[in-house]
Amino acid sequence: MRRNGFTLVGRERQLEDLVTPLRALPSVVMVEGEAGSGKSRLVREAEQLLTADGTQVATGLCCPLREPFPYGPVLQAVGQAAERLPADCLLTPETRTLASFLPGLAPHVDDSRQAAGAMPERHRLLLGIRDVLRAVEPVVLVIEDMHWADEATRELLFLIAREPPPGLGLVLTYRAEDLPPTEPVLGSAYRRPIGVSGGEIRLQPLSEQEVTTLASGVVGRVAGRALGQVLHRRSAGLALAVEEDLLTLLDRRKKNAPQGLEQETEALGRSPVPRSLREAVHERLAVLPEPAARVVEAAAVLAVPATQDVLAEVAGLEADQATTALTQALHRALLHEPEPAKYAFRHVLAQQAVYGDLPGPRRLQLHRRAHGVLRGQQRPPLVQIAHHTKALGDKETWLREAEEAAREAVAVGDDGVASQLLHGILGAEGVRPQARSHAALALSDIAHKFTRFAHHLAIMRRLVDDPTLPALTRGRVRLTLAAVLMNHAGDVASFRELMKATEELEPWPALAASGMLNAIFYERVQTPAEIALCVDRAETALRGCRDEGRLAELEGAKLFLMARDGHPALWERVDALPRTSPHPEARRQRLIALYNVGTNALNRGEDARAAALLHETVRLTTDGVNPSLECFARAQLLRYDWLSGAWDGLEERLDELNTSCPDMAIAQREQALLGGSLAASKGQWAKAMEHLEFARGAGERIGGTLCALHAAAATAEVHLARDEPDRAWEALGPAIRLLQSSSSWYKLLGVVQAAVRAALRTGHRAAAQQVVEQALAAQESYIAPAADAELCVARGLLEQDSDPDGAARWFRRARDMWRAIGRPYPAARAVELLAHCHDGPRAHVDTSSLGEALDTYSRLGATADLARCRHALREAGAKRPATPGRRGYGEGLSPREAEVARLLAEGASNRDIAQALCLSVRTVEHHVARTLKKLRVDHRAEVSAALRRGP
Repeated sequence: MRRNGFTLVGRERQLEDLVTPLRALPSVVMVEGEAGSGKSRLVREAEQLLTADGTQVATGLCCPLREPFPYGPVLQAVGQAAERLPADCLLTPETRTLASFLPGLAPHVDDSRQAAGAMPERHRLLLGIRDVLRAVEPVVLVIEDMHWADEATRELLFLIAREPPPGLGLVLTYRAEDLPPTEPVLGSAYRRPIGVSGGEIRLQPLSEQEVTTLASGVVGRVAGRALGQVLHRRSAGLALAVEEDLLTLLDRRKKNAPQGLEQETEALGRSPVPRSLREAVHERLAVLPEPAARVVEAAAVLAVPATQDVLAEVAGLEADQATTALTQALHRALLHEPEPAKYAFRHVLAQQAVYGDLPGPRRLQLHRRAHGVLRGQQRPPLVQIAHHTKALGDKETWLREAEEAAREAVAVGDDGVASQLLHGILGAEGVRPQARSHAALALSDIAHKFTRFAHHLAIMRRLVDDPTLPALTRGRVRLTLAAVLMNHAGDVASFRELMKATEELEPWPALAASGMLNAIFYERVQTPAEIALCVDRAETALRGCRDEGRLAELEGAKLFLMARDGHPALWERVDALPRTSPHPEARRQRLIALYNVGTNALNRGEDARAAALLHETVRLTTDGVNPSLECFARAQLLRYDWLSGAWDGLEERLDELNTSCPDMAIAQREQALLGGSLAASKGQWAKAMEHLEFARGAGERIGGTLCALHAAAATAEVHLARDEPDRAWEALGPAIRLLQSSSSWYKLLGVVQAAVRAALRTGHRAAAQQVVEQALAAQESYIAPAADAELCVARGLLEQDSDPDGAARWFRRARDMWRAIGRPYPAARAVELLAHCHDGPRAHVDTSSLGEALDTYSRLGATADLARCRHALREAGAKRPATPGRRGYGEGLSPREAEVARLLAEGASNRDIAQALCLSVRTVEHHVARTLKKLRVDHRAEVSAALRRGP
């Protein structure tokens, strides 16, 4: 036996699997094992090795009873790591948010600079954490017992693990059996990014041979065999149980006269429960003086780390007695100090063993004392208080206190704790229908906030089918269920649930009106007249209503309709809309209105106004009032970035949105739509089609039309670029029918101009003409600059062969309109079309216009469009624009070869590359051969890895 504990046995390979990636940072390692399997011990062994190498290890603990304190375990570990910050270290202004949780960081924050613009609290917190970790690297953060982690902690760790700082190691320990059903360790499925080492380690029970080896280290090799058999039978290979038995054996040897090993083994074998710790812990507890035993019993009832004062009051000891008693419990290793000045059991099994052996009257007495002590604190820990009340059997008081704790959690923004409490109430047996109803409504009121919502959907689905709940409760819960299905999950079932909720709530007109107003977002299944009727019916139902929340919802719906049509009075009404309200639901509805108006403005082409409103929405939701709405607004701002030509880093920003909102359907849709459009502009056809196929499927499942229209137009553009006009026309058919059935002509999103191009190349000119005429006829009912600009392009395409001058006028008008809106890419496409409006030989191509378009494509990084323009200039006999940079590339890739390499990495064929870069297949073959040679690879499949490795 080593001086600092038992020799590590049976975990040598796992220790190597843990330490190796932690010496090759960044890394993420997950350690799974049942209670008592040795997870903590394995981590401590690794810590010794890493510390000897100069790597700091900091630990955070998740507890089963956690008071509302978002991100607590992570902040605990980061706070330990921050203790090694150099005295002269200055952190970025973004660290101020982290410093509000860890005041010791305040002197290190650089106050001479301003923090970046508005961003969510969790993102500022994440930036601060990254800043601290970079300043103290190399560092390993250990978060123990992740099965008890709250939603906020899981989400923050997911963000860190998705993109860990270069010098960070992250170790997560957990018990799979205690995770929420079907939920991964980090709440969402996690895959280590490329370049991040690590792995998953699962601790199995020790074999009999390994237990024997462990015993031999205590009693010697010869005697260890017989003892090992007994220990393995008692423990079933559970490492902690084996060690507890060995500790008991050593205590007996100290206490009693020496006995033979046979007698000691026989004594262990006679223990009545051979596979538990109860006897071992109880035997060690029995030798403690009575005051020390009372402290241990108090710790068992409290179940979370507690201060000496709290332990003393619960145990009924004076201060001096408590000091001595606690010292004795620590000396016997029954308790330890997991954080400064707080004490608890070394392992939950030991705590459960002591708690389970407490006689009923004694257990109730301690719970009663704990309840009183905690209630008397300046800031009562309501979650723990409710736990003790429940243990006392006072269900009514427990329900009241659990609801009180949930309300406090919501007030401080810890909806994770609130939802856990509410789920506990809803899952308890024998709860009065009224109490279940209150809990269901409370959960319904916060469910819309979550960006990670699967667990809430499951319980809401059960609640709406619960006949014991009042019809009013079921209807209100179903209303939230429908909203979450539509907004968060992108599930077509939402409309059915919404209609059913509206019917259920018919006796309560104000709530039924909310259902009617939510129906206005389902353009795919309703005509504009039916949508307008929903608002009229809701307004009638709300006459005389004084509920500020419902009236604000009605106001927002009217603004939505005005924004959809571009009503002249819209912006005056928006400017007059109050941004604040003492009524939380009214404020939430007004923020939703701002978002909806901003999104519709973006769809119509009033981009500057749209961006201002969306930025305002993000700024007003960074306080956690509605994280899901913040996600929506950020998604639309990324669409604005695409439209306004801010393409640099856009893919990374899309990834970041998906990382921070991994379950939100809108984040997935926008990544697919914008990522597909970006890939198409670069000639990355395979990547583009993969994205757009996902977006097409998503568009069919939701009530709105934007996703389906954008996906169809972008897919058609890929087919046209690949010289597949028949497939382009086929892809556009459903989108054209959707425009006709939903009257969504105010947001064409490229469908009409793509339809005209495809139709002209496939002999469907009459059909294209009809679509354009329908769109023109609809112009009278809306104001939509983007749709007007697109129709100018479509009309120019129709006249390009018969009237080049007329077509040129349309293309100039489109160019000017796109520029006024602020969309450089479609403006460049219009300029390119304008350059080809001629009635003579190809030498008459307007090379200056082509050069103008080429400059825009080059700035945006639109590789495929750039190559098309260059090809047209060569065909026109114009001098080829010089490629910037040196001419001699040696072993490095030339710009052309770099373009080829990027396309190869995306899985493009030689034909795809030739089409994207406007080259012959033979020329591409030569480029591919040179590219493979310079990258020192033999196969195309190896190009992606070679590019990641770099020079």
